[in-house]
Parts: sequence; structure tokens; C-alpha cells
Amino acid sequence: MFKVSVITTLYNYSHYIEECILSFLQQDFLDSEMIIIDDFSSDSPYEIIKKYENNRLKYIKLDKNYGYSHAKNIGIKNSQSEILVMLDSDDLLVENSLLNRYKKIQEGYDLVHGPVLDISGEKDNLKIRESKMWKQWMSSKKDKLCYKLVHAQSVMLRKEIHRKIGLYDENLKCKSDREMWARIFNYNFKIGWVDTPVSMYRKHSQQMHRSPEKAKNNDRLQAEVLALIEKRKNDLSGLEFLI
Repeated sequence: MFKVSVITTLYNYSHYIEECILSFLQQDFLDSEMIIIDDFSSDSPYEIIKKYENNRLKYIKLDKNYGYSHAKNIGIKNSQSEILVMLDSDDLLVENSLLNRYKKIQEGYDLVHGPVLDISGEKDNLKIRESKMWKQWMSSKKDKLCYKLVHAQSVMLRKEIHRKIGLYDENLKCKSDREMWARIFNYNFKIGWVDTPVSMYRKHSQQMHRSPEKAKNNDRLQAEVLALIEKRKNDLSGLEFLI
């Protein structure tokens, strides 16, 4: 058993995955594992990952491309801890990211998050700035819609949440993180935060949310998610739950 499991979904980001792994291995919090769920990538990421594979770093390759939410659920089901961190394969943990959030969650919180740094450019020429979402969170954290200001790359949460309100909705091809945060806020889990940055969010042209399909259908997708959020305030049927 570990104290924290980092769940990393991967799809055709072999050129980023090594930096992501190293950001985990460089953490001072050693009682942790990283589970990489490869959603049937075609760019051979395992050639890189196998150099680091051990009892703390596990690799699972899916037999076809199921989608982001399914991959996250596979990671959650295979995790060996009661506390989870979500980290996309093109993003990075900052120094002491796990330790700082773990200390906070031990104060009795169900979910803890913190500031995220936006990064762009390549290793030798990185541009770094604090995400605007954090300032918005600090000024709006008592608003009923403040779940929209929780960054997906900042979250540490208790697995018990998924036992009570379900796993990620695998029917959602995007916005599944936002729907999950709304579920958590609507069911009155205890939310905490730290003031120091916890992760780096990479901005680049290949990101899922920049796809032409999403841009074309964004209004419809947004309406569908808002409808689900309202429905699930009282009805969690149709979701998969952890046993």
C-alpha cells in the first residue's frame, strides 16, 4: 500500500511523458506510486517508460482507445492508496507538490487543490506564469459555481469520494473533470487548498480541448454537461461506483 497514487492518462504524448515521470520521481514524498494508463497510443511511449518502471511506477496499456474518462477510471481501480492525484501526461508536478497537499488533506479535507503554473515553449525556453484561474478561485470560492475554477491538474482527493458519488462519466468525451468537481461540490465534500503552486499545465497545439471537433460542438457539449450537473444533484443513476 502507498499513501498517494498519481493517476496519469496517456495518449500519443511520448515526447512529453519522460518529463512527467521525472517530475514524479523527483518528489520528496516517496510513499507514492504513479500509474500510467496508455489509451492505446501509436507513438511507442513504452520505449521511454520502461526505463523507469518499478514497484512505484506501473504501466497499463489498454487494448483500444476508450477515451480520457475510461482511462482515469482504470487508474483509480488499479491504485493502491486511498488518496489520489490526477496528472495528465503532458503536465508536471512541482517540487513538494504531493507532500504539501498530503499535509493539508490530513487536516480532514476530502479534496485539496492549489495554484497551477501555465507553461509553454520547450525545455530550454520555457515561459511560466501563474494560471488566472487561481486568482478567480480566491475571489469566488464561496460562489455556488466555483467548481469551474478547480484546475484538473491541481487536485488531490480521497478515493472515498468515488465510492460515494461514482467514477468519471465515460460517456463524456470532454468536460468530465468539470462534471466531477461539480458533483463533489454539490454533495458537500470538504474542500481545502494550499497557497503554493502544485503543478505545471502545458499549453500546446495538440491539447484535447483545442480539437476542431470540440470547438465546433462546444455550445452543445456545454449544455449537455450543465444538464447532467443539474440531474446529478439528486440522481446518480447510470454511474459506475467503486466497491
